[in-house]
Amino acid sequence: MLPAVPENNSRWKRRALLGFAFVAPLLGLYLSRTNLALALAPIFISHLLLLYATLVANCQWWGPVLRSFATTEPEVWITIDDGPSVAHTGKMLDLLERFDARATFFVIGTQAEKYPHLITEILSRGHEIANHTYTHPSGSFWSAGPVRISAEIDLCDEWLRTGLDRPARLFRAPAGLKNLFVHPELSRRGLALVGWTVRGLDTVRRDPALVAEKILRKIKPGSIILLHEGHRTEKDPDFNPQCLELTLSGMAERGYRCVIPKPEQLRISVSGK
Repeated sequence: MLPAVPENNSRWKRRALLGFAFVAPLLGLYLSRTNLALALAPIFISHLLLLYATLVANCQWWGPVLRSFATTEPEVWITIDDGPSVAHTGKMLDLLERFDARATFFVIGTQAEKYPHLITEILSRGHEIANHTYTHPSGSFWSAGPVRISAEIDLCDEWLRTGLDRPARLFRAPAGLKNLFVHPELSRRGLALVGWTVRGLDTVRRDPALVAEKILRKIKPGSIILLHEGHRTEKDPDFNPQCLELTLSGMAERGYRCVIPKPEQLRISVSGK
């Protein structure tokens, strides 16, 4: 179980954001008596703030997001999204073993349902699995209501409980997007929302060397690194493993170890956005 995390800062931001969204139409109605353009300003600003809190990954206005972990050692945390994948999971596990690295796999429930043996292999080789929703609705999760959010979390969680002891403790939203309903549902289940410190944009870039270079340029002790698997499996099947290999190699050269943080290291910073 994760330790208690400071949420007071995020709580007042959430209340202020919702309060302003409620007051903005009333303020606009009042201002409409004198100037229509001025009346629209508070409504526009309130919508802009709501969208920022929802669509900007790692923003903590709706609630706490893990963006790093506490350590004074040259340690980083590799997280791999969107598996398990027949094309990539085995290769990535071999690479992690070669560099004596540990990682957390944020898995999609439908993928875990198809390939439960890969979930077991991830765990048996010393890594961790975490919840990345059941269907990975990256285009609509940000606008989902509490019923759908609950279903996405719970259905995925069911497929993370079908073998070895695997207590759920971590969740990552698709593309990092979340709304005001996500944190209450996570809190009810004792889950922490995990973001990242640095990502190589491996879902966008075409060159594994550039992906690794972007990550290595920004890592520091306690960084959470975001990578993916299961993408471009037909056109460029070695792309995701190459991104991981180059990243692991570069970190080894710099003296970094890849670890899975202990619960007491997962304290949420409330500074910044």
